[in-house]
Amino acid sequence: MRLKKNAQLDAILAASEARARGEKPLPRPPVAVKPVLLNSSAQPGFTGQIRILGVDTALRKTGWGIIDAAGNHFSPVDCGVLLNQPGLALSDCLRRLNAAIKGLLTRYHPDLAIIEGGFYCKNVHTAIILGTARGAVLGVLAEAQIPIYEYAPRRVKQVVCGFGNASKPQVALLVAQFLKIQVNNLADDATDALALALCHAQLMGIAQGLGLENPL
Repeated sequence: MRLKKNAQLDAILAASEARARGEKPLPRPPVAVKPVLLNSSAQPGFTGQIRILGVDTALRKTGWGIIDAAGNHFSPVDCGVLLNQPGLALSDCLRRLNAAIKGLLTRYHPDLAIIEGGFYCKNVHTAIILGTARGAVLGVLAEAQIPIYEYAPRRVKQVVCGFGNASKPQVALLVAQFLKIQVNNLADDATDALALALCHAQLMGIAQGLGLENPL
């Protein structure tokens, strides 16, 4: 589910899906990612408005959420999930992730990107797959010269919910309250991505950003 529909982004994702099925999509202009350089609005303690992209990365279902932050005022922009079907090859999944993230950057021009870090997997194969998906997303963000921050899930829950053991429904509830949106029809992956963005936005307003992590 999405907060809002956008024809340009939907066209990018549809073309990627067609290629994954072996079809030849209709010709379209190439997607050019406009480099976004760190500016004054991305500096800790800055009270102007910045646009923050949160990405909850996974190979099959990646959540994304974008907010605008101005001091302690947070506004939702859009959110959703990027789906890869179970039967798709790893290379197809990575290609679609690459195309989708580029589409988000082209459409929304975020100033910062926040990803989930500090994950732990008992299964080594799962850890490798997740690391590969993270690498695909990080590569696109780095190419666009967007500052990237990462926060462990427990840290995000502490900042957004007040305690590190919050459940996904509790995270979604706090996201709904902060952004004044309905989250009943939103996937947990999307609300988790919005929580990542909110975590960073809230830390930027505390003690002039002294609680921020260092960018990757």
